[in-house]
Amino acid sequence: MRRWRRWFGAGLLLLPTLSAAAAPLWQWQSDVVIPATTVMDVKIGELSGIAWDADEQLLYAVSDRGAVFHFQLTWDGNRISAAEPVYAANLLDSKGQRVRKGRRDSEGLAVLNANNGKAGDSQLLISFEGEPRIIRFTPAGRAIKNMELPRQLGDVRQLRKPNDGLESVAFHSRYGLLTAPESPLKGKPRTLHTLYGLSKSWSFNAYPAENSSITALETLPDGNMLVLERAWSGFPNPLVVSLRYLDFKQCPKKGACPIHDIQVFSSLLALDNFEGLTHVDGNRYLMISDDGGGDWQRTLLTAFTLE
Repeated sequence: MRRWRRWFGAGLLLLPTLSAAAAPLWQWQSDVVIPATTVMDVKIGELSGIAWDADEQLLYAVSDRGAVFHFQLTWDGNRISAAEPVYAANLLDSKGQRVRKGRRDSEGLAVLNANNGKAGDSQLLISFEGEPRIIRFTPAGRAIKNMELPRQLGDVRQLRKPNDGLESVAFHSRYGLLTAPESPLKGKPRTLHTLYGLSKSWSFNAYPAENSSITALETLPDGNMLVLERAWSGFPNPLVVSLRYLDFKQCPKKGACPIHDIQVFSSLLALDNFEGLTHVDGNRYLMISDDGGGDWQRTLLTAFTLE
């Protein structure tokens, strides 16, 4: 079934996508714009990763500037009506010093122990873009431990560009820590993305728009993956954001995995640059846009459901 629809919340035109039987069906629910206010002396902006903590009932977010934020959400069924910032802090290293300039490019976010029925034991996994690394933090923003990386990702010289590092991270109950470089590593086809675990990897074709890059990953309740990609190749080309579904069971022993497009947004004018993605509960999900630190873009938190 081909679907056309204008998504007024983000001002993007939804491109026609072919619904695959294996892929969930996407439904927009609501949008909330998060103002660029200052909380605890930290300005909200350039949010690039989000993760929901069911035990604490908090939405965590990280910014490109090396800061962490906590938001309390107000829901009306599947629709989100408010996102209230309740905490903010600059990221600190294990010695309690602010992560030094040049190493603050925090991008991806996942939360551990978020749904085990225990309060106070959550930990954040934060991935960094320039120098590939994933660090475990307290929710307050203090580093605990550097995580072991898949061996292919440890050498910054293998990045296609200096800012093509680890913009995404997820945790899987079977495969553990999962991550992907924003663009394929040197020597790999530019149109073939790879998702890396510590002991296994999976490749799939990028969305067919120039420079389509991975900005977020999220593990689904069924153990499969959501992949968020963004493509932009300069004016006058459109910004293209694609939400995609990877079913591990469909991956062959050799070769690329099939991947299904759940929804694709494209616009020449709208500038909502979605970079963060998280599962809330049931069929509820959130994604967030990076305002780029400017006055002409916005931080848009979008609620949607998958059936």
